[in-house]
Amino acid sequence: MDNRVRRVLLHLEDGRRVPMEPDEVFLLEAVGDETVVRTRGRRRLLDVRSMGELVARFPAGAMVQVHRSFAVNPDRVSEVRRREGGRDWELKLEPPVNRVIPVGRAHLAALWAAYGEV
Repeated sequence: MDNRVRRVLLHLEDGRRVPMEPDEVFLLEAVGDETVVRTRGRRRLLDVRSMGELVARFPAGAMVQVHRSFAVNPDRVSEVRRREGGRDWELKLEPPVNRVIPVGRAHLAALWAAYGEV
């Protein structure tokens, strides 16, 4: 039997459990002790667990923490670029999310590693 996780079970605030394909998730955003989950759809889902706990539920490499408040699906990033001023980095997610996310200096190596760069 194959023991790989195929879907992640989101724990919503109303008590429902919603299975989600990992590749459908674009962004996780920490909001206090809970996590906003952004997918291709317009609706944001709120998982009652912390971002760290939720990231750990995804298959290895499916989500990369890029900032203390954000984790992204590296397959949903359209570009990584220098921020204004040229010292720090940010990334832009694919449409329809199109969100620009800062990349924390402490997390830059993990982002590069997600693309096979060391």
